[in-house]
Amino acid sequence: MQNFRKIKWLPFISFAFLGIIAIGLWENQNHHDRELVLKHLETSAEQVCLRVEGMINARLASLELMADRWVERQPPDFRQQRFQNFAATLSRNYPGFDGIFWIDPLNVIQWVFPKNEHMPAVGKKLDSCIYYGNEGCFDSLKRQGDIFVTSSVRSPEGNSHFYAIQPLVYKGNLKGYLAGFFSVDQIMTLCLTKEILNDFYIKVSEETQMIYEHGNPFLQNATQSEHTSRQPIVSKQIRYGGKTWKILFMPDQSTSKGRRHQNLVHLGFGLALAAAISVLLHFLIKRIEMYKVSRDRAVAEVNQRKKAQAALNTNEKKLQALLSELTAKNAELESFVYTVSHDLKTPIVTIEGFVGALREDFGDKISSDGEQYLRYMSDATHKMELLINELLNYSRIGRLEEKKTTFTMNSAVKEAIATLQPQIEARRITVVVQTNLPMIYGNRKRIEQAIYNIVSNAVKYIGQNNADPRIEIGCTKQNNETIFWVKDNGVGIDQKYFEKIFRIFERLPAAKQATEGTGIGLAIVRRIIEHHSGDIWLESEPGKGSTFYFTLKEKETD
Repeated sequence: MQNFRKIKWLPFISFAFLGIIAIGLWENQNHHDRELVLKHLETSAEQVCLRVEGMINARLASLELMADRWVERQPPDFRQQRFQNFAATLSRNYPGFDGIFWIDPLNVIQWVFPKNEHMPAVGKKLDSCIYYGNEGCFDSLKRQGDIFVTSSVRSPEGNSHFYAIQPLVYKGNLKGYLAGFFSVDQIMTLCLTKEILNDFYIKVSEETQMIYEHGNPFLQNATQSEHTSRQPIVSKQIRYGGKTWKILFMPDQSTSKGRRHQNLVHLGFGLALAAAISVLLHFLIKRIEMYKVSRDRAVAEVNQRKKAQAALNTNEKKLQALLSELTAKNAELESFVYTVSHDLKTPIVTIEGFVGALREDFGDKISSDGEQYLRYMSDATHKMELLINELLNYSRIGRLEEKKTTFTMNSAVKEAIATLQPQIEARRITVVVQTNLPMIYGNRKRIEQAIYNIVSNAVKYIGQNNADPRIEIGCTKQNNETIFWVKDNGVGIDQKYFEKIFRIFERLPAAKQATEGTGIGLAIVRRIIEHHSGDIWLESEPGKGSTFYFTLKEKETD
């Protein structure tokens, strides 16, 4: 009887014991989540710092290169048209410039590119455009002769910006200044990926002034001590042109709340399981004398369930870890491609610039062979730049959020064909477009690019000896699904290449012999179609032409 009374306490003891285990597992899961978030924070912050610092330093270097190019010509040429050409090339090849100015030696703005309401007015002294913290910058420039970067200033509209000013000195005489105008918001937008913007709160400050902020800090609804103990935070520095930015990373409020609520569900499940087991033990103890065998079976069953649940939890954690690692690797790979594509443009632009300088300065001294070599160099750099742009375009598809609208497929086809009209007329190709193509919902620029790439491919391989070259574009309905198609009567494609042509940098033997294309066009088409929740495939035979089919899922089709 005394032993039976002791056993009566077993349900309470088991509930307390299992509750402690559940709480311990919950705390361990919270700690594990914080470690993962901190690691993700560190990696993302380091990537962002490298991108921002690399982008700004590259733009400062490009501004110095423009200044060197300007004064190196003999005799010097300080015409406005030359400035506009230089500024347009710089702005086109180096995104991130909000504006470029030419300032005379009296600090008066003479020329501005591009002209818009946000740029300082022509005829205005730049001294009056630079706010607190940048006084005396022109005196410093005259003494040192190096590029000067102003402190970032927050405008009344809430946007932060800064100037980079490069003096132009010719034979020891100051001829004026080149100034670049940069928006901090634009620089951060170019450098931050969609995943980072969704997952983190980011704040950038210079000295004591905040110059950029994105997201909702979890600290808004928590005390400082609670935040310090529970929420990871990473701080990094970005250095450029003698300036230092401090960038603060922490989990976004919505992300942190979602993770905390999920862990609370796990805790509730553990406590509920502990309570259920305790109740079960309570009824088992009441019947211990009558149902001893049943009790033993029930205990065995509970133990088996515990083992199964533990195995399930372990496998689930391993799977989640593998998925997280795969996602991080994919994001890192896309970020790497994006960064490398930008960096590769710098030597290409330099080569183009020096080829142009040779023709401009020594055109009358270059022999016909030399001119041919320069033409080879220009063609090679143009092809390399085209390849880099295609690769950069490929990496952007699906990585940046793009606006979608409703428009007719006929209008998209019309725009694509208009761009290719010179090539179509040169090869005397007949193009037939179905007039009743449906309305579609998507990113118009990307859909036009996909159609352009498919039709361009058909034009390239229509065949030199084709007596009646023809391209047809239309659609059909099958099983309540709209299927678009582009058909040609060109050279056709062997079936063994059907999958290969959609891979990046994969080109058919005929394309390699013709030295046409970059090997990315159809890979971009597939990525655009898949990003619009569709499929793409083809039917073709050598010598009988090709038909490319693609669909947009029901939610993308009106």
